[in-house]
Amino acid sequence: MNGAGDVMEDVVEVRPFRLDLPPPEVESLAGLLDVRERARLETLRSAEHRRRFTVAHARTRQVLGERLDLPPVRVPFHFGPHGKPGLDGDAETRRLRFSLTHSGELAVVALSLGREVGVDVEHLDPSRDPVRFAARWFPPDESAWVAGLAAPDRLCGCLRLWTRKEACVKATGGRLVQGLALPVGTAPHPRAVEGPPGLPGPWTVMDLPAGPAHVGAVALEGARPFRLLERPTG
Repeated sequence: MNGAGDVMEDVVEVRPFRLDLPPPEVESLAGLLDVRERARLETLRSAEHRRRFTVAHARTRQVLGERLDLPPVRVPFHFGPHGKPGLDGDAETRRLRFSLTHSGELAVVALSLGREVGVDVEHLDPSRDPVRFAARWFPPDESAWVAGLAAPDRLCGCLRLWTRKEACVKATGGRLVQGLALPVGTAPHPRAVEGPPGLPGPWTVMDLPAGPAHVGAVALEGARPFRLLERPTG
């Protein structure tokens, strides 16, 4: 089962998991973090945020360690100009691409082989104003679409577009501000999304089933279709 080759080409494996673990489990997982992760952990003021960060990053190490037949503490990372993580090692190891996202108490790791991948989930927080947010950040046709939805559907619709945009940005390792105006379309996905200057594309984007409290999306480098394969974590 181990090795980068366990992830098939033109398939994105998604591994969802919960972050609301009891303190003893969180403490045990904290021992898997490296120096860089521990330094970042120290900058988080909220105990809730520290718990979520610890579980998300330690579980990601476990998923990758399982694939690479390595102890989680020995998973070799490198980081792009804007912090996008990748894997160091031999050619087979470097072909395994991954992306981590978490919001609320849900996290998802996405794995792909040979194509850059980005995943994003967002919690359906009713305190958000989706119409105002879309009007500020989205292209006019997308913001008009959000405003035209029935009131109970606006938040989900807004975050659906948002996760598509952020998944594309995470796939390419860019900065989120580059993707705010990225036209991702309001129709059901999958579909190919072209990148603006400075944010290379295209990506193939697919909405991610994320349960009743979240919405999500996955973006994979290139225009070739792919399929999602969900597997449990831990």
